[in-house]
Amino acid sequence: PNILKPLLVITILLTTFLEVKSSEIKDIFFNVYRNGSKIGYHKINFSNDNNSVNPFVEIKFEVTFLGFTVYNYFHQNNENWLNNSLVELKSKTDKDGENLFCNAKKINNRISLDGTNNKEKINNMIIPSSYWNYDLVKDKNDKTVLNTQDCSFIDFKINYLGEDSIYNNEMLAEHYKLTGKEITGDDVDIDIWYKNSQWVKMIFYKDGSEIEYFLKDFDNNE
Repeated sequence: PNILKPLLVITILLTTFLEVKSSEIKDIFFNVYRNGSKIGYHKINFSNDNNSVNPFVEIKFEVTFLGFTVYNYFHQNNENWLNNSLVELKSKTDKDGENLFCNAKKINNRISLDGTNNKEKINNMIIPSSYWNYDLVKDKNDKTVLNTQDCSFIDFKINYLGEDSIYNNEMLAEHYKLTGKEITGDDVDIDIWYKNSQWVKMIFYKDGSEIEYFLKDFDNNE
């Protein structure tokens, strides 16, 4: 979308050098709850060496009512980073029967985007909306990010809310508020926490529901 390109240029300048340190990144597994009831999981597995970071993201939600499935969501995303630069991203999503995709590939220092809701080339780096990368919030500046569902852009307003004690005071983590709007017009309203640059918790609000992420090792319902 042309209206996003000026903001995207600013974002590119801010995110040209992303500090993805493969040696410090650990696999992530969240149990996910909707209004207190478990609906699925969100996991990220990393295959890394000294120069590359290769996360594989999988998300599965199933919302039931009176024993019937009323909403399904399944998302897979492969990312390849080399020397702190996004080289390639491939995703597919089944959003309750709506099939979405996003392919991004670095070619001659440009990122070629081919997705359900966007096909274009951008001049440099952009952070995907996969949330594991601490550079999303590190400088506490607002950003335009790549929606990994469909290759559209989301303008995020980012606010640092300080440090919180989470998981029954077992962990102290940085708390950020992310707000924006998807190309569909849907609001994005996220609280997200990081500890030592690692993603450790999230809550987002969708259609009047609260969706809460718990690291599996800190989920008292397990």
